[in-house]
Amino acid sequence: MTKIASVSGQQRLRQLARLQLGATVRDEDQKSADDSNRDASPFSHKHQQLAARSGAAVSHSGLSLQERAERRISMQRERQQHNLERIILLAQDYCPETVSQQEVDPDWFQQFCDLILDVSNGSMQQLWAKILAGEIASPGKFSLKTLHTLKRMSYKEAQALQQAASISCRSRQDPSARIYFGYLQRPSLWRLLSGRNRAVLNLSQFGLSYPQILSLIDIGLLHSAEIESGELVSGHNLNWQYPQQVLSGTVRKNVVLQYYKYTASGAELLPLLSTSANQPYQLALKQMLQSVIDFGL
Repeated sequence: MTKIASVSGQQRLRQLARLQLGATVRDEDQKSADDSNRDASPFSHKHQQLAARSGAAVSHSGLSLQERAERRISMQRERQQHNLERIILLAQDYCPETVSQQEVDPDWFQQFCDLILDVSNGSMQQLWAKILAGEIASPGKFSLKTLHTLKRMSYKEAQALQQAASISCRSRQDPSARIYFGYLQRPSLWRLLSGRNRAVLNLSQFGLSYPQILSLIDIGLLHSAEIESGELVSGHNLNWQYPQQVLSGTVRKNVVLQYYKYTASGAELLPLLSTSANQPYQLALKQMLQSVIDFGL
């Protein structure tokens, strides 16, 4: 039997670059600072900067309309090529030493390349680079639907997803990610009179506003409807795995939990985000549920 030689993630990445780009990627010195990070300047200066980046110079400099159009197209292609090579280069930092023997689908990689041409934001480039590295490590890990969803995502929406990740959890019973925010109990006369048959957390207090939730729903990362669990009976054990922390408890009284659930695309993107436990949220969640769930010490 012929032994199959293993390759590292970076070797597989270079193979893809040679196959799809015709050459290996090389690092280039980036500008000392992006326009978005520079100090505020007069409107006219900003206007000229944006015009220059677009290739539509404010001053015609004696060039004909056709020459200016050709110049703009040339600058656009150079910028797209820079984005493409930059993201592939960044992916090297996330490539594991050991990867699957399966090759990355060339059609998947071609669509990936097409989608990143106009991604210039540094944080978004990092996210795309992690996707490429993850796909190299395990081909088929990221669907084309997820790639197109990410293409629609703005930097502000990526920040909203980052905030959502800090208050999201998975469980051993159901690995799909979710955000708990409230509970319901079957109505009784005493509960109706006391108003204690339900409770809801205001997630905006923990960094995730309702408009941000709507934006994540709009781009297809969260399901549009709030989800209710089946009734959890007394004695049911819970094990919620939050970033860097596990929250365990036992149901005291029959209860229905309310939460937002991630779509398949949202679930694929969530592990790419580096986040820490949101302690204020977890404390508030435990306080809200303490009458129906025993979280121990």
